[in-house]
Amino acid sequence: MKCWFCEEDARAVCSFCGRGVCRDHASKMSKFVGMFLGGNDTPKGLAVADVIWCGECQPQPEPIPMPELF
Repeated sequence: MKCWFCEEDARAVCSFCGRGVCRDHASKMSKFVGMFLGGNDTPKGLAVADVIWCGECQPQPEPIPMPELF
């Protein structure tokens, strides 16, 4: 696989969009994985820090409505 930006060999894949990126074009970002109820029914989120991000895609901070799926 080649880097999305420069055609060098990709070293990683963006965790958000799947683009291949070389070491020079790889960035890092936190990724939200899931949500669950903890003790006392307190909502808790599970996130992973420093996942690979291409820097090109735009992960959205809020859920996007998709009424066409119903």
